[in-house]
Amino acid sequence: MTEFSHVARRRGLFTLFLAALMLVASLVAPAALAQETEAELSAAPVELLMIDATEDPYVVLRAANEPSVVNIAIAGVVVEAGTPVALASSDIPVQTIILIDNSSESTEFLESFIAAAGDYVGRAPVTEQIEVWTSGGRARLRVGFNNDHERNGEVIANILTASGGNKLWDGIRGSVLNMVDPIPGAANLLVFTANTDNDSTSFAAEARGAILNANASVFLLHGGETTSEEEQRLAEVSLAGAFAAPDNGDELAGYGASMSEFVASTWKVEFPRQAIELGHTIAITVDDFTISAIFSSNARASGPALVPVAVPGPTTLPGLGFLEGKTGRLVGLVLGAVAAALCAYSFAIIFQKETSGLDALLGAYTDPNSQQVEESERNNGFAKSLFLKRAVEITEGIAERRGALERSEALLERADLSLRAGEAMTAYGGIVLASFAIGLVLVGGISGLAVMGLIGILLPPFIVRFLAARRGKKFVSQLPDTLGLLASTLKAGYSFMQGVEAVSQEIEDPMGSELRRIVTEAQLGRPLVDAMDASAERMDSDDFAWAVMAVKIQREVGGNLSELLLTVAETMTERERLRRDVATLTAEGKMSAIVLGLLPIGLGLAMWAMNPEYINTLFTDSLGKALLGVSIVAALIGFAWMKKIINIEI
Repeated sequence: MTEFSHVARRRGLFTLFLAALMLVASLVAPAALAQETEAELSAAPVELLMIDATEDPYVVLRAANEPSVVNIAIAGVVVEAGTPVALASSDIPVQTIILIDNSSESTEFLESFIAAAGDYVGRAPVTEQIEVWTSGGRARLRVGFNNDHERNGEVIANILTASGGNKLWDGIRGSVLNMVDPIPGAANLLVFTANTDNDSTSFAAEARGAILNANASVFLLHGGETTSEEEQRLAEVSLAGAFAAPDNGDELAGYGASMSEFVASTWKVEFPRQAIELGHTIAITVDDFTISAIFSSNARASGPALVPVAVPGPTTLPGLGFLEGKTGRLVGLVLGAVAAALCAYSFAIIFQKETSGLDALLGAYTDPNSQQVEESERNNGFAKSLFLKRAVEITEGIAERRGALERSEALLERADLSLRAGEAMTAYGGIVLASFAIGLVLVGGISGLAVMGLIGILLPPFIVRFLAARRGKKFVSQLPDTLGLLASTLKAGYSFMQGVEAVSQEIEDPMGSELRRIVTEAQLGRPLVDAMDASAERMDSDDFAWAVMAVKIQREVGGNLSELLLTVAETMTERERLRRDVATLTAEGKMSAIVLGLLPIGLGLAMWAMNPEYINTLFTDSLGKALLGVSIVAALIGFAWMKKIINIEI
């Protein structure tokens, strides 16, 4: 007769769990590790700059190459899209401001600035309006908006003197305010600087505010080694801006052509007025690249008001650039192969069969090689893997030295989980490491690492304790009925041992399994009362311990055991009734704790759904992250405090 090995199934399931973790890693590795290691970020193939949903609706796009096919769908319905027209060739006036830093500290780069700006002006279309400013000494307007590019080139070439400090913020703020009814994509600010602002009366925040109000795109070219974070933020807050810091003057001078191409890659695409009535979601497909957004009828939307619907890009893992491309795919293939091998190995363990019954008992006497066979079977399953066996041994050693091994074994037995303490703690370590890896790869940043790591650390013990507590409560609730049945068997003439065995066959788990274990231990020679004491300690049940104590006292002093058991059962029934009365009285406090605990999470999700930009400050700004962390800690403390108040011991 054969049966599935319980131990083999347990070990096989654990190996299968490790295989699943390895498979997740194999799927994540190629996507997460094949990242760019350069400091510069590549722009998306297509950027949506504005949606005009007024009388003559159109969209403004920025694409590196002229779009060949543009499809527009509103609320899922494809509408007729017009032919893409370069913004400079449309009826939208393109305004460009050139701001040159001619301060004394930027003297060595001034010639390169003039060359780059002159190159840009020489390539500008005749319809483009250009204005020239300088920021050295004071923010100064050199020439107002005009499309006489020959004259603009002469003005730029005559900027030969460099003096004074750099009033960059004053220059940006003053020049942008000169723009007339700027349209996103048609309002550009080209900044050439080699020196951080050191003499402005305006603040960087005021310059950023002026850029946002004007819907301007900032292209900031910084020469020299010292750059400012505020300068980079100018490009970040602007509409489809860019920041570059070339190493030398010759490279810097060549950026005029790049800026010209970037500004010229802006397109206008019209669509029918009646299409706006279909809905408020728009999906624009340009040469197989789709970008989606939400807009409002009879209004222009740009920048933060667009509410883009986009898929976040992958995060960069510092120091793992060697794993990008083919190497990342190779790592993924290796991890996938290991996962497949572990899966096959675990299934082989789970479904292997072992001999049991009479043949197994007599095998040691009939087969001279039975000892070797028994020893080889002991080495099968989980212990057959030297790596996993060694990991379990190390984990058990650490847990035993710290006094956690016995507690873990007791908790696993109380929860009725068929795992050794070492195996469970090894699996716990794997879950924690996997949660940290998932937080780093999928979420990214310190916040993702901390949140996912905290979940991995707290969730498994919480689940085990929850299972143990649920099983313990059911055990206690079954105790009065068990004692009543046991008293009935004694009245019917059974011995105490026979009564326990009879009740164990009738009552359901967990009480039934515990009584069957007590009977088995007694049959193997352990005193029945000692086996019952061990069960009370294993289930951490004071009520059962009192029942066992009553049995001990009766055996020492004599008396009617059945009447004693009925009295104990009535006492426990009254205690259970009192527990339920207390639970009823504290239900309001428990519900208040749950509602107050979930209310911040629910409000946060609702605000994120209505206005993602508003709530994202908590996850992007340093102060927001700090406040979020403090609020989480305060909420946990409050929740624990309320739980302590409503948790009344009976």
